[in-house]
Formats: sequence, C-alpha cells, structure tokens
Amino acid sequence: EPGLPVGGNCYNCHQIDPKEISYGNIGPSLYQYGKIRGVADVNSPLSRPIIEYTWTKLYNAKAYNACSGMPRFGHAGLLDEKQMQHLMALILDPQSPVNR
Repeated sequence: EPGLPVGGNCYNCHQIDPKEISYGNIGPSLYQYGKIRGVADVNSPLSRPIIEYTWTKLYNAKAYNACSGMPRFGHAGLLDEKQMQHLMALILDPQSPVNR
C-alpha cells in the first residue's frame, strides 16, 4: 500500500526457512546463509569479506553479475539503509532463525 515500506519479498525467489512451504526457486536458498559462509561473529575480520559481498549484492546485484535477475535494492531505492541492515542481520547473524 502507498506509504508503507516496500520490503524485498525475498520469498519470491529464495528459500529462507525450511518450514516455509511456498518460496521461489529462481535464486539460491538463503537458509543458513551466514552459517554456511562462516559468519560466526559479525565483528570478526574473517567475516568482513562475506559481509561486504552480501551488502554489495543487496545494494546492486548487477555489480557482480550484469545479467542478474535480482533487484538493485539499494541502488534503485527499493530498500532504505535501515531495511538493508535488517535484511543483513536476518541472513548473517548467527542468532538469526535463518542460521540456526
């Protein structure tokens, strides 16, 4: 609705939770995204490359793949910085339900 945050609607293309029965299969599964990529501590220097990659991928997916079907969430203004930070926490934070 007009005036409400637009959101990303990640389930259109990605699996995020194995209990979810309806999700897209265009993009890769994001279930345990941070865990699989070794983000045990978001403050660790070892986590920095995956955090930078993920932020850039969300901000402008075409920076890594010019033919990507993923929207340019930050670049196009679909998500604001705070929304992107929340999304990053969802998929990277070890305490997030996505990574348990």
